[in-house]
Amino acid sequence: MKTVNSSNIKKILPKRNWASNKTDGGSVLIIGGGSGFYGAGILAALAATRTGAGYTHLMSDLAKFPWVKFPDFIVHPIKLSELLGKENFTLAVGPGLGVTLKTKNILKTLIEKNYPQVVLDADALTLLSQLKVKKLPSLWVLTPHEGELARLLGVSAKEIKKNREAWLLCAQEKYGCIILLKGAETLITDSTQTIYKIKEGTPSLAKAGAGDVLLGIIAAMMAQKIPPLQAAIVASFIHGKGAQLWEKEKNDHLSMRPLDLIDRLPKALYQLRRQSASPKVFRK
Repeated sequence: MKTVNSSNIKKILPKRNWASNKTDGGSVLIIGGGSGFYGAGILAALAATRTGAGYTHLMSDLAKFPWVKFPDFIVHPIKLSELLGKENFTLAVGPGLGVTLKTKNILKTLIEKNYPQVVLDADALTLLSQLKVKKLPSLWVLTPHEGELARLLGVSAKEIKKNREAWLLCAQEKYGCIILLKGAETLITDSTQTIYKIKEGTPSLAKAGAGDVLLGIIAAMMAQKIPPLQAAIVASFIHGKGAQLWEKEKNDHLSMRPLDLIDRLPKALYQLRRQSASPKVFRK
């Protein structure tokens, strides 16, 4: 078990130089925001944009998209055909996606065609639990909470809670990819079965939408060429730091909305980077 600290994170953060442009941030495609759950996809997309994605695409069922409020997203309908030409994108799948035949076919296509950079959360994990999948690509990332991990493994959430580390390793053995188990302490592992622990989270994160924010951050880090395991680690740390900032501002932990968390991501990044990078890296 390895506990992650800020000195570890400083070494992983993406960097820019004077010659950088938007292509250096890579392209993220959030596949979520199905009927009735549009906000989940928007939260993930906002988080990706806030943490460095060069292009943020959102595949959503929202018919009349609020362009004035979110002019920086490139929006697509939730259709299988929209995956064409996006093999090199980082795909974050699941927030508010819905569990339907259409969305199941999207997930099956990603698996069958071996898309290289994929993060699965929320409804995508429910869909995965319904598929007969032996192994996923080793660099894919699954981000379940205890209930979702229970569905993936066919056990109860109470069993997961009793021994989170053991069940985390069991999930990694079953699916063969990177597993991030959300909770009071976030646990992450990959094929080495070394467990990384992130203790930065606070009770403020115990709210719907916080996981969508984490998903967007992970996708943004991967799009910026951070290896998936490290992307999951650094994203979890930044996510927790954002919540800590909310509470340090003397806000009550019951009051934080996911949008409040997103608004604190720039400062969380700044505080980490300011202590680690040369001033020459940044524009004035």
